[in-house]
Amino acid sequence: MDRRTFIKWSGFMTVSAASTTILSACGGGDDSPSSSSAAASGGPLSFSQGVASGDPQPDSVVLWTRVSGGDGIRDVNVGVQVSTTADFTSLVVNTTVAASADWDYTLRHQITGLSANTIYFYRFITGGVTSMTGRTWTLPASGQALTQLKFAVISCQDWSVNHWAAFDAMQNEDINFIVHVGNYVYEQIGITLPIQPARDPQHPAFKLPNGTALPDGSTYATTLADYRTLYMTYRSDPRLQRLHANWPMIAIWNDHEFSSDSWQDHETYTSAEAEQTARRRSANQAWFEFMPTNVTFNAANTSFQNIQIYRSFTFGNLATLVMTDERLYRAAHEVAEQVSGNPVGSRYFVPKATVDAAEQARLTASNNALTPVSMLGDTQRQWWQDQMSTATTTWKLWGNDVSLLRMQADMFAALTDALTQTVLQTAAGLGTFETQFHTAIQADLTAAVAGNLVPAPFTNLDTFARGLGFDEDDVQATIAALNTLIPPYSVLTTMLMNADQWDGYNAERLSLMSFLTNNSIRNVVALTGDLNAFAAGTVMNDFDAATPVPVMVDLVTAGISSTSLFTSYVTFVNNPANHLGWLGKVAPATGPNSLDTMLTSNNSWLAYADTNAQGYSVITLTPGTLTCNFRKLAPVSPTGQVPTAANAVASTRVVTVQANTAEVTVSPM
Repeated sequence: MDRRTFIKWSGFMTVSAASTTILSACGGGDDSPSSSSAAASGGPLSFSQGVASGDPQPDSVVLWTRVSGGDGIRDVNVGVQVSTTADFTSLVVNTTVAASADWDYTLRHQITGLSANTIYFYRFITGGVTSMTGRTWTLPASGQALTQLKFAVISCQDWSVNHWAAFDAMQNEDINFIVHVGNYVYEQIGITLPIQPARDPQHPAFKLPNGTALPDGSTYATTLADYRTLYMTYRSDPRLQRLHANWPMIAIWNDHEFSSDSWQDHETYTSAEAEQTARRRSANQAWFEFMPTNVTFNAANTSFQNIQIYRSFTFGNLATLVMTDERLYRAAHEVAEQVSGNPVGSRYFVPKATVDAAEQARLTASNNALTPVSMLGDTQRQWWQDQMSTATTTWKLWGNDVSLLRMQADMFAALTDALTQTVLQTAAGLGTFETQFHTAIQADLTAAVAGNLVPAPFTNLDTFARGLGFDEDDVQATIAALNTLIPPYSVLTTMLMNADQWDGYNAERLSLMSFLTNNSIRNVVALTGDLNAFAAGTVMNDFDAATPVPVMVDLVTAGISSTSLFTSYVTFVNNPANHLGWLGKVAPATGPNSLDTMLTSNNSWLAYADTNAQGYSVITLTPGTLTCNFRKLAPVSPTGQVPTAANAVASTRVVTVQANTAEVTVSPM
C-alpha cells in the first residue's frame, strides 16, 4: 500500500515528535510528498479557515488547519512549526506534511513528546504564506497536585441567528482550554420562524452545494460537500478563528452536526424517521476533518458507526473529564412520532405515563436489557462506568450532550391555576375568595376528566358564581370561554418537557445513578448543552422516588447564539396550526418569562433556570469547590448592532458546588 492510500484509509492523522533541542527555523522534515505547493495550487494558497488545536494530553496535542486554493487533485506541502516562544525562535518541531484533496486539504497533525502543563505556539507555512499563530497548552502530568483549573464550556453556535460576540468576550477570560458539548454547526439552513431572532450582520446567508429541501422552505445538508461547506463557512468567522487560535478545544458532537434530534443514522424531520446512512457517514467525515480531535475514524468501514468520539482526559490530581457520544449509539425515541397520541408530538411535552409505558414495554421484551432503551449503547456505557470507577481525581466531569435533570410539569395543576387567573384577570397570589374560585374550577375539571365530559359543564363554578350574585349569562359565557382553552384530556397529566433528553431514557439514567451510588463515586458534575438555556440542579438517584437522593450535579450552558428555549416555545405556542392556546395559558408567551417558573416550581431539584438566554460558562475548579459563572449575552440591538467584546456579557450568575456534596448553590442577583 502506498503512502497516499495508507493516509486515505487510516484517518489521515500525521504525527511528529517534538525535539528535545532547539531546531533551526529553516529547512523542514523529510516527510514531504513528491508534489510541490506550486504544482498543486489551483489558485493563491491561504489558510482562510484559521488554525486550531485540541485534545491536549500531558505530552501531546492535535494541531489543525486547512489549505485553501488547492486544485482538488494533488497534495499541497505544508510546513508545521511549534515553538516554546511566540516569536518562533525556540522551535521544537519544524517539519513538512501533505494536505490531501482526499480530506479537503484539512490537516490534523499530532505533536508528541511535549512537556506537561506547558504553553506552545504553532503555525503553518505553504507557498510563501504563513498562517496566523496559534497558542496551545498541554495538560498537567497525571497525579500532579493542582490548586486550580479554569476552562470555558460552549455549545450551540448557530450561524443564522443572534450573534457571536461571545467569542470576542471570551478572549478576556483567564482559562486553560475550552469544552464544546456539541452543535458546532447546524445542518438546516434557511429556516423562517414567526418570531425570527436578529441575525449577526457578519453572517450572510449562504447556500449548500446540494442539500435537500423541506416543505417549510429550509434546506438540510445531505452530502459530504454540504457538510464541508458548513464547517468552512463557520470557520470563516474571524471571531471563531481567534477562539481556536488562543486555546485548545475538547469537543463532542450533538445532533445538528448530523440531523436535528437524530438517533444513530435516523433523521427526525418526518414521522418515518428514515435511515440515512450515507448522509450520516458524510456528517461523520466532515466533523472528523474539521475538528482538532484525536479520535478513531475508519473510512473503510461501510457502516455509519465508523468513528468513535467518546474519550477521556485527566488533569493532574484534580479532574477527570469524560466526553460521551449520545447520538451515534442511542436507541430510537421511546414514543414513535406517528403513534404518540399527543397533539404536541413524541419528544416535546409528552405525557410521562406514555413514555414510561413505552420504555417498560421495551424492557420487558428485552428481559430488562438496557440496549433498546439506551442513549450511550452497551459498549460506551461500560466504558463510562470504567472511567468513573477508576478515576482517582477529586472531580469527575462529564461532557454530556443533553440534560440529565428531570424537567416535568403537572399540566392539570398548571391549567387549573391558569384558568383561575384567566377568570379573575390576576396573576397575584390567591386569597380566600380566589382560593374558593380555584377549588371550584379544580373540582369541575377533575369530574370532567374522570367522566370524559366534553365540554366541561363547570357545575361547581356555576353554583359558586351564582351564589355570589353573578349574572347567569355572564357565567355561561365564562364557562364557554374556559372550554375553548381546555386541551384534550390526555395531556392533563404530568408532562415531560423534552423526551429527547435523558428524561426519554430514564432506565439507563437510573442505571448510571445506581452505579455511582453503589460505588460511592462522588463529585460528579455534568457539563451539558443542547437546551439553549441556562440551568443548574441535582440529578437524583430516582426522580420518581418518594424521597429522591442526590447523586450528582448537572450544569447546563445556554447556546452561544442558537434560538433560546423560551423563544422556541413562544414561536411554537403562537403558531395557530398547533392549536395550543391552552399551553399559552399555562406558561404565557408574553410578559414575564413564566417558563422559568413553570420549570423550577415543578422540579424541586432544579435550582436555577434561565430559558431566554444565549451565553457561555466559565468553570473554576479547586480541590474544595466548583464555581460556574453563567455568562448571559446582550442581544443584537434594535438597530442591528452586535455587542462589542466589552459589553457582550449582559450579566453573570454564579453557581457553586462544594466537594463531596451533590448540591447547587445559586448566588443572588
